[in-house]
Amino acid sequence: MITEATREDYLFKKKCLLVLLCLYYLNDVNYDGVVLRSFGFHFDPSCDYKAIVTSKKGHIHKYTVHIHPSKHGVNLESLDEMGNVNFVRVPSLDKEYDLFHPKAGLNVYFDGSSFCALGFMEGKAIEANLKESQQAQYSSLLDRLNSMKGHNESASSFLLWLMRFYTGKLPIDLVMGAGINKDYGAKDWNGLISALSEAFYRGNSEKAAEMKRYVGEELFTSPSLMKQNGDELYRRLGEELYEFKEAKSFSDPDSTLYKCVDFLESHRGTSVITYNYDTNLEYLLKKRGLLYCTIYDDTSFAVKQAVTSIYHVHGLLPYERYDQKRFTSSLVFGESDYFSLYNNPYSWNIAKQLHDFKFNACLFIGISLTDPDMKRLLELASNYLKFNFIFMKKERGFRPSVFRDISAYFFSFDLIVVWVDEYEDIGKWLAQL
Repeated sequence: MITEATREDYLFKKKCLLVLLCLYYLNDVNYDGVVLRSFGFHFDPSCDYKAIVTSKKGHIHKYTVHIHPSKHGVNLESLDEMGNVNFVRVPSLDKEYDLFHPKAGLNVYFDGSSFCALGFMEGKAIEANLKESQQAQYSSLLDRLNSMKGHNESASSFLLWLMRFYTGKLPIDLVMGAGINKDYGAKDWNGLISALSEAFYRGNSEKAAEMKRYVGEELFTSPSLMKQNGDELYRRLGEELYEFKEAKSFSDPDSTLYKCVDFLESHRGTSVITYNYDTNLEYLLKKRGLLYCTIYDDTSFAVKQAVTSIYHVHGLLPYERYDQKRFTSSLVFGESDYFSLYNNPYSWNIAKQLHDFKFNACLFIGISLTDPDMKRLLELASNYLKFNFIFMKKERGFRPSVFRDISAYFFSFDLIVVWVDEYEDIGKWLAQL
């Protein structure tokens, strides 16, 4: 877990990793030719990690990465050896510095926003610069790296290269929220709670406002109030989950969920972590004859031969099963359920999320990340050498600086934001991985 005292250093080191991977991209290194290592039997204890690169000719190059918090006390001349990569933090590259030009290694002078890379990579002299510009104030670091001109045969952009690198090296998770069903006309979490509240208060908005004055509007407060309705609540929940006017058919190949099934079929062994109670994903997999297994409580049985395992970490409510205790008791749908789950670090639900967020390449789809406990898990699962990815839709008319600042905020949770103009674009990204 990253403490507040070390957060700034941690984020700087994560940015250094992003810059290094971009340099490989700009140097036409294939995404499948790079391996990151934090351990080795002949490991230099002063280094932060190693990068092992296989060139297109099959030659193996090993890079030892050192990250220096400043130029003070660092003898870059003594560190100038083949395979040494030295990141040096400087206050600002807008100022003139006497930059040491290595004769064998690679030095990257970096202020957290701009960098100057001098030296050698794969035996070739390189010089790469990312300078501040007027447009940079509206762009995240990744956006600016992604705009750097370079040719790489393995990916058409640095962002695509980065996604292919992680999904190609690590086990993959699709992490799904309520937004993934919006194509079909289903409601997101806020819409779902609003509809259930309308039924609970029988349209009496004044009573609803008066109740919220006392209990607040936290994520699971309204469901807790409504749980006094017993089976009636679960019946209404089931109707909202399944009985809606479809905007798209479940057989529509352009829907986001359909594209996710395409991805699961072509990336067998991918896990799914879903916060949704519905079985829409299972329905689409069954229609294609794809074997899956569903895990929604601690007695579930995972099948090795399944194309995918679907972990309903907040429970499962199949169609017209609102009166069956085995399903309703699995639901995390109220404050007591929520507190019980997230105060139990040994539960399978928490263990699955922590492990996969930390060690797998996770693609977040249909998730707004407003849940504070999910952000807490992401922070606990911080990993020095990896990123996860979250798809977010750009709302029309919003200031460019909003997208930059949101990207920076999510970056603090090891999340790379993939901005899309329309939800249909998510499927296009998945098809390229």
